[in-house]
Amino acid sequence: MSYNTKNYTEQGGEKTVIGGELEIQEGASVTGFPSPQVSAASEAAFGGVKASAKTETDTVPAKIGADGNLYVPTYPVVSEIPVAVNQSVSTATDITGLLADFNALLTKLKAAGLMAADE
Repeated sequence: MSYNTKNYTEQGGEKTVIGGELEIQEGASVTGFPSPQVSAASEAAFGGVKASAKTETDTVPAKIGADGNLYVPTYPVVSEIPVAVNQSVSTATDITGLLADFNALLTKLKAAGLMAADE
């Protein structure tokens, strides 16, 4: 009868193989590992920071401070976001009236700074 296990120490104790899960419980310690120096973050490198790759929907830029910390801009306060003047519901009964209502909306969005002005 033979028995196969994922975690084992080879005969002689020179090599231990972890093929399953290794759990290090609170209060335990591990010794003997080399302690590589993690480089500090800079404008050229993130240092020890690990992050997933940017996707198309990621829009917040991050910067490295002189202290080596990673910083992202704060979100705007709601009261600082411009609000356009109200555009009443259209009651247009023809294309000309609808065009006038739509153009009024565009004018209000541009005046509030929510849309770029005409060139």
